[in-house]
Amino acid sequence: MTETPAENGTENPDDTARRAGHIILDGVTALDVESDQAIEIAFGRLLEIDAIEVTLDEDEGELELDISPLMGGVMMVVRQLVDEIVRRDGSSFEDVLALVRTRIDAG
Repeated sequence: MTETPAENGTENPDDTARRAGHIILDGVTALDVESDQAIEIAFGRLLEIDAIEVTLDEDEGELELDISPLMGGVMMVVRQLVDEIVRRDGSSFEDVLALVRTRIDAG
């Protein structure tokens, strides 16, 4: 059986973030169909590509969670969407962020 780049330690962190970004978009699609199984499958792939890594610190007896590749993917998706709104509406980057903040606060 051939190892994947993630399995043999050669995965490019930027590639993992890019792949995580695609999985995040898959998750958005899964939310639209309101299927728990679809959401679980979409986000379960984050573990498969090492966008989320859980390790045990045996000295401390604590689990450690590294989500930096996941956050890289989230940032890619958000930045692309904000840039698209800026281009489409002719708004400034700051105005788009302010609008999103207002909508988040409004619930």
